[in-house]
Amino acid sequence: MNVFNRLVIILLLIVIIALAIIVAVVPKESLSMTASFFGWARDGIEYYQQNSWAVLAASRVLIGGGIVLLCLILLWLELRRPRKKTVRVQKLAGGEASITTDSIAQRLAYNIDQLPDVIHVTPQIYGRSRGVDIDLLLETAPEIDVPMKTEEVLQVAREVLEERMGLKLGKVQVKIKHAPFPKE
Repeated sequence: MNVFNRLVIILLLIVIIALAIIVAVVPKESLSMTASFFGWARDGIEYYQQNSWAVLAASRVLIGGGIVLLCLILLWLELRRPRKKTVRVQKLAGGEASITTDSIAQRLAYNIDQLPDVIHVTPQIYGRSRGVDIDLLLETAPEIDVPMKTEEVLQVAREVLEERMGLKLGKVQVKIKHAPFPKE
């Protein structure tokens, strides 16, 4: 969204600069041109109101509604809060530290990958005010005991986050995908 914002601001500033220069250099001609343009637009609207008012009303609703919808979407994108990229460490005495969510994911993936029957793990970390929420996608061997492996993964996640990293663990969601059975 930042790139889009910059492009819009740059284009608006260029247009404002150009209009300011034109009005400053030739004020009488620019204002008469503006008045003739609006007079032409008024004549066109009067013509369509007399001859085809339904088309004019429909086009006003579509164009106006489209502009309002686009503005509301852009306003929502501008005002929404971006997701936190860092998480504050809870267990510190006299100081403050933050860890990036990418670092947390990397460390968690490394430790869970060390477990037997875990082929691959993809963690998604969400920093919250009450702690760290985690979504784990595990690819495991096809013949594991799912409840036991889930408990084992939860225990490793809790140990890594709370004891080694000083973070508070929130909600953990584990999704298991089995690797295909070997072909005989």
